Amino acid sequence: MQIADLDTATPEQLAPILHAGLKRLGQLGREAAIALAALVEDDDADFDEAATWVEEVAAGALPG
Repeated sequence: MQIADLDTATPEQLAPILHAGLKRLGQLGREAAIALAALVEDDDADFDEAATWVEEVAAGALPG
């Protein structure tokens, strides 16, 4: 998948890519978190919404 395809990606197409990216972010640690933080704007409601859902998944609060 190309970055240009993200706007039209379905949840089933996007989830494995996000999963792989988050795992790699975890492997790279703080340096990767800082790189991500540099991309996020303070008033980015879409990012905040996504982060909330990722937090729910990480807590095991969503059924699989």
